This record gives sequence, C-alpha cells and structure tokens, in this order.
Amino acid sequence: MLKRIEENTTVPDNENLEQLLLLQQSYLKCNLVKDSIYARILHRTGGIYSKTGDIEKAILFTKEAIAVNRNSKKADVSFLANSYFNLGTFYSRIYHYGYTHRSLDECVAISKKFPSKYFLAFMAYEQKAYLFFQTGDYEKGIETADEGILFARKIKDVPAEGALLCQKAQAQIELKDSENAEINIQKAISIFHGNAMYSNRLATAYAVYAQFMKKNGNDKTAVKYYLESYKLNELTGNWAQCSRDMLNLGYLYDSNLHDTSKALNAYEKGMQMADKSKDDYQKSGLFINMGFLYHRQKDLDQALRFYQKALNVLPVHFTNTSITSNPDPKMLMLVSNDYFISTLLSNKAEALLDLYKIRKDKMLLKTALETFRLADKAVDLMRWKQYGEQSKLHWREKTNRMYEHAIEACYLFNDVQLAFFFMEKSRAVLLNDQLNELGASAKLPIQESEKEYKFRAAVINAQQKWTTSTIDKTENEKMQAEFLNAKTNFDHYIKTLEQKYPAYYQYKYSSEVPDLNTLQKYLSTAKASFVHYFMNDSVTYMLKVTARDAELVKLTKEQFDPCSIDDFTQMCSEKQTLINHYNDFAFLSNKLYKSLVQPLKLQTRKVIICADHFLIPFEAFSKDKTGKALLLKDHVFNYVYSAGYLLKDFGNIPAKGNFAGFAPSGYQQHLKVTDLKNAAFSLEKAAGFYHRTRLFTNEEATKSNFIHNIRKYNIVNVFSHAKADKNWSEPMLYMQDSVIRLSELQLLNHQVATRLVILSACETNAGKSAAGEGIYSLARGFTMAGIPSIAATLWKADEQAIYDISIHFHKYLAQGLSKDKALQKAKIDFIAANNIEKSLPYYWANLILIGNPEPINLAGNSILAWLIPVLIALVILSAIIFYKSIYYRENKRYHQVFTKSKIPNGSLFK
Repeated sequence: MLKRIEENTTVPDNENLEQLLLLQQSYLKCNLVKDSIYARILHRTGGIYSKTGDIEKAILFTKEAIAVNRNSKKADVSFLANSYFNLGTFYSRIYHYGYTHRSLDECVAISKKFPSKYFLAFMAYEQKAYLFFQTGDYEKGIETADEGILFARKIKDVPAEGALLCQKAQAQIELKDSENAEINIQKAISIFHGNAMYSNRLATAYAVYAQFMKKNGNDKTAVKYYLESYKLNELTGNWAQCSRDMLNLGYLYDSNLHDTSKALNAYEKGMQMADKSKDDYQKSGLFINMGFLYHRQKDLDQALRFYQKALNVLPVHFTNTSITSNPDPKMLMLVSNDYFISTLLSNKAEALLDLYKIRKDKMLLKTALETFRLADKAVDLMRWKQYGEQSKLHWREKTNRMYEHAIEACYLFNDVQLAFFFMEKSRAVLLNDQLNELGASAKLPIQESEKEYKFRAAVINAQQKWTTSTIDKTENEKMQAEFLNAKTNFDHYIKTLEQKYPAYYQYKYSSEVPDLNTLQKYLSTAKASFVHYFMNDSVTYMLKVTARDAELVKLTKEQFDPCSIDDFTQMCSEKQTLINHYNDFAFLSNKLYKSLVQPLKLQTRKVIICADHFLIPFEAFSKDKTGKALLLKDHVFNYVYSAGYLLKDFGNIPAKGNFAGFAPSGYQQHLKVTDLKNAAFSLEKAAGFYHRTRLFTNEEATKSNFIHNIRKYNIVNVFSHAKADKNWSEPMLYMQDSVIRLSELQLLNHQVATRLVILSACETNAGKSAAGEGIYSLARGFTMAGIPSIAATLWKADEQAIYDISIHFHKYLAQGLSKDKALQKAKIDFIAANNIEKSLPYYWANLILIGNPEPINLAGNSILAWLIPVLIALVILSAIIFYKSIYYRENKRYHQVFTKSKIPNGSLFK
C-alpha cells in the first residue's frame, strides 16, 4: 500500500493522507516493530501535510520518522538523509533558519556515506548557500558552496557543480568580487545551456548573470537575462523565482534606467507571482522597492504608505497602517529575514526625516528617531546570525548611511544622549562583538574554554596552510577542504556552547553600549574630554563630551573636506616633503586644527579621540600657520575605537613578569627583510627600567616564542619589521623565522595578562579601512586578543627615532605615569634632545596610543615598591650605627673605670 501511494502521483493529497494515517494506525494496533517501513509512512505523511500547508504537523511527523530510523534495529539509516532534507525545507518555510541549517547539515553528513543519496547532499548544500545569501551572510554562502563544489568535483558530478557555482557567484557579486563571479557564472551557464533537462538551473544562472551585468553597468544585457530567466521559470511553474526576477527587473528599471512605468509593471507582476508562491517576505520586498521608487521621486507620503504595507505583510502580526506606528521590538524576534526588516525600517525612518524637513512637524522627527532605534535593533539581530567577517563588514558599510541619518535626526531634535548612542552603535561593533566573545569564554568551564581554543587554532592553522600554499591544484583543493571542514566544526561547536551555557550566550550577544552618564563619570575621574567624530563625503559630526556637558557640532563639506585627512597623513609620512614644503604642511595642519579641534573649545589637557575610519596624530596639528604651535605640548592625546572599548573591563589576570621584549635583529633569508642592527641593544635599554623581564633576541625571537610568551607579561615591546597597506592584504609582523599574520593573533586570546603592547615597527597601525569599524591593522589584532592598550605606528618609521622614543616611553611608564602622559613626555624629550630636523612630525608623531590610558601596575616597579625597601634599609643602617655608637661609648667608659681602679693584690682570690 505504501509503495502504491509513493508511486501514484495522480491521487489527491487528502486521499493519500487519509490512507497513510490509516496505515500508521494499523501498525500501532498490531504492535508491530517500528522499523524502516514505519519510518517511511511517517516521512510521507509529513510530506503531504507540508503540501496542505500544515507545517507544524509536517515537522512533527518528520521528526518522528527520524527518531525511528535513529533508534530502531531495523532502521534504514540512509533514508535519514531524505527526512533531514525535508525537515530543513519545512523549517525554512516558517523562517526558522537556525533549525534549517542544522537539519541540512545532518542531511549532508549522512548523504555523503551513501552514493545513492549524493544528490541530496548537493540539494542541501545549494539550499544552505541560498539561505546564507538571502540573510546577507555572503561569505558563509561562498564557503558552503565551495564545500559542495569540492565534493562535486571529487565524484565528478558536473550539474551539481554548476548549481553551486551559481550560488557562489551571486554572493561574490555582492562582495564586489566581479572577476571571480564572472568566471563562475559563465562556467555554470556553459554547463546547463542546451539541455532542456536543466532549464530551471539555466534560469537561475541567467538571473545571476543579469545581476552581474547590472552591477557592472551593462543594463540592457541585464534586462535581457532577467526576462530570459523569467520565461524559463514560468515554464516550470517556479513562481517564487518568477517573483524575484520581477523584483530585480523592477529595481533595475527604476534605479538605473529611470523608467517608472516599466518598474511598476514589473513590481505588479512580481506581486502576482508572490501571491502564487505565498511568500510574505517576497511581498514585503516588492513593497519596499515600490516605496523606494516613490521616495526617490520625493513623493514621501506615497513612499511611507508602501513602507507601511511592507511592514504589515510580514508574518509578525503587525496590522497598524498608520505611518507613525511601528512593530513592537519583540516582533522583530519573529522575523527570520532581518535584511528585509532592517532595510525597511531604515528606509521608513529616512522618509520620515525627509518629510520633517518639509513640514517641520516634530512628531515626524520623533517617529523617525524611534524607527531608527528599531532599525538598529534589527541590524543587531542580523549581525548575530552571520558567521563570516566579510559578510558582517559588508553590512556594516551598508548600515553606515542609516547611522548618518540617525545622527542628523538627533542633531535636528537636539538629542545629545541619543546621538551618543548612535555614534557608539556605528563604531567598531564587530570589534566589540569579538571582545564580548572573549568575555563570554570566561563564563565557560575550563575544559570547554580549552576545547574552544583548540577548535579556533585548528581553523587558523588550516586557513594559513591553504592561503599560503603554492602547490598544485589537487593539493590546494585538499587544503581548502580541510580549512572548510575545520571552520564547519568550529561553527557547530560554538552553536552547542550557545545552547549549553546561557551565560555564555547572553554575554556574547550583548549589544549594550555605555550611556553618556557612565562616560562622564569616567571623564570626571580622568580629568579628560572625549570627542566622537562621524564623517562621510558630505557632512561631519563632532560630539564633544566632558564631565559636565556634551555638545554635537555639524560641519558641512564646505567647512571641512575629509580628503584633507589623507593629504595630512601623506605629508607627515614623507620626510623630504616636510623639509621641502613645511609651509604647506603648517597651513594644512592649522586648517585641520581650526576645523576639528578649535570649534570644540577643549578645556582639559587630556583628550580622548574616537575617530571613524581614519587615524591621524592630532598632536601634530598647529594652532598657528607657522607650524610652531603644535598641540603636542598643549594636550595629551589618546585614541580609542569607541567609548565602550575605553570603558571595557579587560579582567585582571596575574602576569608572570613586567616586561617581555622581542627583537629579531637578523632574519632568515626567505623573509627577504633587512637586518635591524640596533634592535637588540635598544631593547636591552628599554628593559633596564623594569624588574622581572624576559628578552627574546636574535634566534630566540621566533614566532613560537612570541605566540606562547606574549600573554604572560604586563608590557610587551616588539622591535622588528611589519608590513601593511590599505588594501585587503593581511598585515604581518616579522619574527626571526616567520611572520605573524593579523588573523593568527586570535591565538593569543586565552588568559591574557598583557596590559600594553608597543609595536616599534613600521605601519603597525596601517591597514584596510572599513566603514564604522576603523583600520584593520596589527594594532586592532592585538586589541581583538583582549589587550587593552596598544602603542603602534601610522607610517614607515625612522628606525633610530622609534627606538629612542620607545626607550623614553618605558622610562616614564616604569615611573608610574599614565600611558598617554608617558608617550607625550617621551616625544617631547626626543625633540628636545635632537636637532631641528628631528622636530618634524615624520620622526615623532608616528607612534600613537590606542586604548586604556591608565598607569600599569608593575610588580616591584612603582615608587613605593623601591622606596619602601630603601627606607627599611636606611632604618636598619641607622639602628646599626646607633647601637654601635652606644656600644663604643659604654665600652670606653668601662675601660676608663677599669684602668683607674686600684685593686689590692690577692684581694679577689684568696
């Protein structure tokens, strides 16, 4: 009977369902063993329930089928692959993507054991990659597609490889990897073209190719391929994909070709297809695009009506149609596609802000701010569900515009507290996530923490082997597979930790930012001012915070051009330019002072700078046009990634010693860098200010010694070479035998006692700038490892100058000065001790402090630590002298008495 039901596809679903339920009841009444046949009955019943729209029962029956095949002695283990695939599909239909991925992972693992089930593994890979793409986690989508592609090549399944190449290419397009995207999508098209059996696959490939053409400005070709994709999908009844084709085509007509009529027609057609596929998110996406169309045309009322419709159709039971109403924050938890909701709320908030500028209705502005807050919450939810760093960075860049408008709304509403909140949320969020993850690890049992470290190390080591490999293609693919496998294992382990330890989960995903009052209490104690800078091409916002007040200042592009920052850094980093054109430098330095510092009217000597995607030495700004009145002597500057980072508690792990130094001096030939003759000597001078030191020089300054010893000492100084640029090439620090890459610094994040790392090397603060995150430099890498303060360089250093400043720096640190004050005095001492050329910022402005500026508590190095023993010694010495003097006087008096007395002979001894 079961076989007849499976083979007969013409029988209505309700009849098949009735027969399957009767069959199940018969099994139970007869007390038959729940074997593989019973599991198939349950599996088929779940499948029919899904067709009728009862997903809850579909999941229930499918899970029971899995339980039977897992536990029964007469089970069909291979059939588990079918049930897990179905279960994943059912979860995706109700937008439970976490459960979807877990089910599909099980499907892949089982399918790979049985050749007859390989096709299911590829279907699971494809569905997972597409889900990652839908939710904006493009990097993870590429990784998943790569896993499937490697397996397809291994078993020589060309169509499966083609399908996964499509998934990989569309993610690469979003990450702007056009070259590789084009290669992959053209290969996919060549696989499917001309074979009617793969018309649905060809349709997907055409849609991806159309997206590629649109991104690269070839709009007419993009239109052609969207229409080709639509035709093929219509022939196969793939209504969901038909709707997506029309959504993409409509956006192309609107944003690129500015053809409103064709755009609206495409959206209406897409809506009809979305109704057929019953996809609420697709409907929401179409309404968002319609709203954007009217928004671009300045028809803000109509735009807001469509944005509200987009909110209303989402499956969160939000029905209020008023444009001033929003879903409850708890409803956001019901949304699985956070990309839609974050984009939608951001667009709506911007439209409300634009409408306020016309009508000056404060209620519109207030609603805009509330909507921006909600959009920010949606961004948090989206970020937590993403795995890949590149995907997170992509969305950080996309959301930067949202924060710009949110801060503008705060400026218009004169809400400094909320402006501070949005500036903090726009700043170094991913760094804060990583630091939260470090803190969360402290909530784990020791054995779990050790295990987590081993998983992380396995990923990093596999990645380095793969990315640095120069061997043949087969071996390279093998190493790639090993890396992807290590990454998958690590991701799975982290998910089990999140489920097993609630405190770990809660700490890891904390999105709290410090409030303004907390920062002001810190500033009161530190006697400092804090300045947030938010910049883009057209506007700059500066938020000055002191112990008593806060002020938000706006600069237009006419008042300040951000391009001048690059010009300033360029001039500082070129000695000969400064010598030949110092007047030009002085003029620019003064201009930057007038724009970025003077309007703030800073009253404190200590100033903490929180810049956006730039890092420059403010101490090299000049108060006059001669370039002589530099801010170095007026202010003590310190730099931070965010206020939250400044205030973060990094723990207090006891250190083995006060100072560790690394100076390779000579390097192995394959590294191709010049020897640093004076490095070891300078390191010894720096170490001379401390007790309990350990120096690794020459052959001892190895990568292994660095990785295993750096975290044991309060202060670590590296005198070596470094390499970084503004592209995505990974920053590197040179040891005697090898290089340490930025990604490898994650290996340090295990019980770190280090309070300060000084990188006396070139460009250790240089790297790729990411919107809202700052510079991806070696300095940031050490921060990610849980080290609260880093002193690092902005450009190629003058070797002797950086050594001299570092030595002066250590002298003041050992005396107990705060880190920022110690560095300022070191620079002033360096200038005073040298000729006039060495007063150029090229020599001294290079090294800056990032992070916590407070003094370091050194064992045996504070004033009291050496003063108390000295005082005790003096007291002991004084006591000795005193008692000796008494003894001498008494002895002398006794001698005098003894010699003057006349004792008769024999009077004592008879």
